[in-house]
Amino acid sequence: MNQLADALDCAGYTPDDVTKLRQANLSGILQVLQGTAKIVRECFKLACGKAFSPAEFLGKGWAVWKGPVDGNGLEGDEDRDAREDELSVIDWEKVLLEPHLQEGENSIRGEEKLKRALASGNIQLGGRAFLSLWDDYQANRENSMLEKLRRKGVTRIYFFGLRLRDPSGGRFVLFLYFYGSEWYWYFNWLRDHWDAHNPSASLAILPLKVF
Repeated sequence: MNQLADALDCAGYTPDDVTKLRQANLSGILQVLQGTAKIVRECFKLACGKAFSPAEFLGKGWAVWKGPVDGNGLEGDEDRDAREDELSVIDWEKVLLEPHLQEGENSIRGEEKLKRALASGNIQLGGRAFLSLWDDYQANRENSMLEKLRRKGVTRIYFFGLRLRDPSGGRFVLFLYFYGSEWYWYFNWLRDHWDAHNPSASLAILPLKVF
């Protein structure tokens, strides 16, 4: 037992971690050590087929931003990453969560963060990804994708693939965050400062194979 205590301490286990370990299924852990347990790999794939409606989800007056950043948001093409529409399923193990900070920076403006995200060429996840995670959380709670991600250390996800216009004409993006014992959704102003705790989600484009 002393050897085990020393090993746990060297591995960085805290007293709280040890308490959780005592409350775990120890017989199951023993089966793993003996090689008799059946290991089931957790799945991080989630369907992403439902379109996001700003007015329906956020309320009257909300819409997808249209046109250039310095416009009124009411005229022109929708300011979003339409490539997300082609995703029927998202593998969240492959999703990149990036703050887009450069060396020596503690924070940047949201619009600058957006420019850097777009410059990567990655698919910026937006309303569909946001809605799939939120609906899944409402239906499955502790077994939801958000809880699976939280167990891997994720507590905030921003969705720069969809730029929104609020009723007053401001530019916003959606985000999900964990607080207390639950996940919540909200939106953040793109003129705000963003730091390392505000990662945006994207999927890298794989290069085509040449045969």
